[in-house]
Amino acid sequence: MKVYTKTGDKGTTSLIGGKRVAKSDIHLEIYGTLDELSSFIGLLKCEYPDAETATSLDKIQKILTTINFVFACPDEETGSKFKFSVENIEWIENQIDTISTALPPIKDFLIPGSNKANAIANICRTVCRRAERNVYKMEILDCQKDAAIFINRLSDYFFVLGRKAEIKY
Repeated sequence: MKVYTKTGDKGTTSLIGGKRVAKSDIHLEIYGTLDELSSFIGLLKCEYPDAETATSLDKIQKILTTINFVFACPDEETGSKFKFSVENIEWIENQIDTISTALPPIKDFLIPGSNKANAIANICRTVCRRAERNVYKMEILDCQKDAAIFINRLSDYFFVLGRKAEIKY
């Protein structure tokens, strides 16, 4: 099977279900940004020394794959085929709470870059925030609402993970 299809040579591509849209369509901005985030998460896994965090980052990458499907859908009917579980939101909130309880209170503005893991976690946070801003540029379908909430929580996760890296490594 060839990697290239030539169907996008004129600046359009297909969403799930076959609807053709411009490559500048907000759906592509969202899942392209989430794909970028997943790549930075892969880099973070290479730098973060604790296996438990690496396992969580693997899970996040898998969740982002589902979210990409959810936001690649042009309508509720197509999107309802890709169920995003509210349990993912509860899981990420528990991750944030667990990490946060071990951190000291914030007394100053935080500057990323105290070490490589901290810097990459903050890159993940800012890319995630960009994805969230893109999500809210479109009318969110019911099937996308929980995925949007997860993206919001995910940036908080990377914030506390960056703080953890600053203190521990």
